[in-house]
Amino acid sequence: MSLGWKLGNWKAEYRVDLPRLSAEEEALVSSVAESFRTETQRKGVSSEDEARALLEKLLLEECDEQGLDIDSEQKGYLSRAAYLQTFGFGFLQELLADEKLEEIAVIGLDRPVFVYVRGDAGAGGKGEGGLGKMRSAAVQKKGGKNGGSSGSGWKRTNVAIDSQDYFVSLVNRLGRNLGRRLTAQQPRLNAVLEGGSRVHASMPPVSGCELTIRKFTREPFSPFSLLSRGTYGARTLSLLSLCIQADLSLVMAGNTASGKTSTLNALLSFVPSSERMLLIEETPEISVPHPHQLRMVPFEESGISMVELVRDSLRMRPDRVVVGEVRGAGEAKAFVESALSGQAKGCYTTFHAQSSRDAMLRLRMMGCMEADLEGIDVFVLQRRVSTYDSGRRKVGEARKVTEIAVANKADVMNPIVVFDGRSFHPKGENLLYGKVSEGTGMPPREVKQEMARREKFLRSHQEARGFSESFALIQKFMFGSAPDG
Repeated sequence: MSLGWKLGNWKAEYRVDLPRLSAEEEALVSSVAESFRTETQRKGVSSEDEARALLEKLLLEECDEQGLDIDSEQKGYLSRAAYLQTFGFGFLQELLADEKLEEIAVIGLDRPVFVYVRGDAGAGGKGEGGLGKMRSAAVQKKGGKNGGSSGSGWKRTNVAIDSQDYFVSLVNRLGRNLGRRLTAQQPRLNAVLEGGSRVHASMPPVSGCELTIRKFTREPFSPFSLLSRGTYGARTLSLLSLCIQADLSLVMAGNTASGKTSTLNALLSFVPSSERMLLIEETPEISVPHPHQLRMVPFEESGISMVELVRDSLRMRPDRVVVGEVRGAGEAKAFVESALSGQAKGCYTTFHAQSSRDAMLRLRMMGCMEADLEGIDVFVLQRRVSTYDSGRRKVGEARKVTEIAVANKADVMNPIVVFDGRSFHPKGENLLYGKVSEGTGMPPREVKQEMARREKFLRSHQEARGFSESFALIQKFMFGSAPDG
C-alpha cells in the first residue's frame, strides 16, 4: 500500500534525504495510520506527545498481530513515519524545517516537487522533523548554464506525491488551524501555518493537485533588516517612518513575491506601541508586538467577507487598520472607504501592481471613484527584480523599493523617491514634507531635521538584529519609552 508520496530516481538539485521504505514497511505504516485515524475519531488526542505515544503503541500492536519482529532502529523510523503520515505533514515536514527555503511547490501527481532556495544557500537546513536518522537535506551543486543549479532559485527535489487522496488529506491537515478544507465543492484553499507560512492549494477541476507554500522567516524582518539587506536606504526608511507618524494612509504595491507583506510588517514598527491596531486578513500574516491588537479573519463559507469586516471596523475605534491584500473590487472599495472615513489614524494594505500609476489605474478599474482615491496618501512600490553577473554568468534576483509616490490627481503620480537600479534618488520630497508637516504639526524645516535625525539613527543600528529588540529600540528612540510587555 502506497504512502501517497514517493522518493524518485530522477535527477534532483535538492535532495530530501529520507530513508526509502520497503513495500512491507509502507504497508505497515499505512495500517498503523489507519488504526490511528479510527482511534482518534473515537476519543481524539490533545497533544503531539500523546499522538506519538499512541502511534508507537499501535505500531507494536500491529507487529504482534502480523507476527513481525522489528528492532529498535526500525521501531524509531517506522513510528516517525506513521507520525508524519497522520499528525505531521509527511515529507513536507522536512522542507518546512529548512530555513533556507522560501517556496515549496507541488505541481501535480507523479511530478517532482520544486523548492525555491533563498539567497546563495548551497545546502539545505537542519532537516528537523524527518524520518529515523535523517541527514540534512542537501542541495547538490552542479555546473551548467546561467550559473548551473547551485545557489538560489528553483530546484527540483527527489520527492513527489502520487495519490490524490493523500494530497487532499495533506492539504486539509495544513488548513486545519483555520478550519478550512479542500473538497470537491470547495476545490481551492488558502490558509496559513502556525509559523506564518502561506498556503494555497487547488485540485480538479481547478488544477491537477497544486500546492504552493510560501515560507516566512521564523522572525519577521525589522526596518534594520531591510536596511542591511539593501532593500531600502536609511533616508527612504526615515521618510516612511515620518509618513506613518503623520497618520498617512499607505499602499504597499509590487509584483508577486516582492516582499510587500514583510516590508509592511517591518514599517509597522514605527506605530506607537500604545495604539490600538486592527488587522483584517484572509490569511493571517502580519505579526506585530503591539499589545492592543485585534485580528479578524473573513470566513466566506459563512458569508463573512473582507468587505464586511472592513466596514465593521468603523464601529471599533481603531488607531490603525491593516487590510491584508486588496485583490478585488469589494476589498478595494472597502479599503478606500476606510481611508476616507477618517475612522483610524492610518490605513495600510498590500496590492499587486508594477508601478504607482498601474496601482492607481487598477484601483479605478475596480470601481473606485477618482475623487475617492485621494484618500490614499502614499504609494510604495517594491519589486522583485532580476540581476545578472556577466563575469560569473549567473542569474539572480533582488528585492528593492523602486518608487515612492503621491497622487496629485487620480491619473497623475508624483514620484518622491525612485531607484534607478543602483541607488535611490529623491525627486519630490518637498511634496511629502508638506503632507508630513500637516499631519504632525511640525514646520517643513523641522520635518527635514527630524528626518536627518532618524536617518542617522537607522544607519547607526543597521546591523541586523532580532525583531523584538529592534521594535523596542525604535519605540524608545521615537517615543521615549520601551513598549510594555
